Amino acid sequence: MKVVLINDRLNAGGAEKMLVYIANMLYKNNIEVSVVLLLSKAVLDNQIHPNIPINYINRTSRFSIKAFVKIKKFVKEADIVHVHSRYNLRYYMIAKFLMNIKKPRIFFHEHVPSFEIDFFTKTLFALVDGYVAVQDKMRQWAVEKKMVTSNKAFYLANTVDAPIKPIIYNNNSFKIIMIGNYRPQKNQLFAVSLLAKLPNNYSLDIYGMIDDENYFRELKTHIEKLGQQHRVNLVQGITNIYDQLSQYKFALHTASIETGPLVLVEYLYAKLPFITYKTGDVVTLLQDYLPNFIIDSFNEDEWLNRINNFNKKGSWVHEKIQMENIIEQHFSGKSYLIKLLGIYNKIIA
Repeated sequence: MKVVLINDRLNAGGAEKMLVYIANMLYKNNIEVSVVLLLSKAVLDNQIHPNIPINYINRTSRFSIKAFVKIKKFVKEADIVHVHSRYNLRYYMIAKFLMNIKKPRIFFHEHVPSFEIDFFTKTLFALVDGYVAVQDKMRQWAVEKKMVTSNKAFYLANTVDAPIKPIIYNNNSFKIIMIGNYRPQKNQLFAVSLLAKLPNNYSLDIYGMIDDENYFRELKTHIEKLGQQHRVNLVQGITNIYDQLSQYKFALHTASIETGPLVLVEYLYAKLPFITYKTGDVVTLLQDYLPNFIIDSFNEDEWLNRINNFNKKGSWVHEKIQMENIIEQHFSGKSYLIKLLGIYNKIIA
């Protein structure tokens, strides 16, 4: 089996991390895999195994014939073209029709929880060989709206690699971590408002890339307005979050809408306690295992009470055992590989 993974570029984001994870996993399991990036180099490229070819299209316009020719060259012998995100699907399908690319089956990987779709993209959904959503609600939506037939629609929850070595935490720390690119849906404004009401020995480090310049400026203004400049650190450019976690007491995840989210799986692997808003498939799965980690509102008092309870908590032995069980049952690399190859084989068949 030959697989080509397609994205625009590998910035630090959930879809991009999943491409890296899938590429490396396929390679380690002796499956021929390559990566096609429609634009140029980015921060996560060096996390791809050095033996996996990365082919850069360096597209200069949406209708560059030179770029279409390159795409055909890199995918024509593949069995599966695995395309991440809608805008990349639209571009690849244009290349497919203009360049008469016939052989590869098309595996479309839906990452964003958007139930709004334009007519052109809706038409393309019917032409893919496999529609794969990281949130089961998205799979159901695609089938119910008759954009994809049920036998071509699949659910595949995101996962991540485990830390290379166990993480030893500083139990005396009052540092809080939050991970998520800077855009309104991640709701970092709420986290800063919470910090302003916590004792002065608490601090908050927010890791992410700037997705929305206006929102990033709004966040900085909000931090200054609340006088929290000395307690909030906005961090960019970090790609291996496991290396940072030992310095933190717990994590916050205040995003208002998610599919996964991937970062919660990283916390599970790292056995770092967290408080999250109730959104996304990972949180739905966690409800029966770790109910104290989940809040279903944005009531500040409720969040502050939960944080205070976290501060009183001891070694988190029970919760850490639960985290191990969740990873083994739902997010292990072996489980993900079996599910992914099962989908690939159905698409090829």
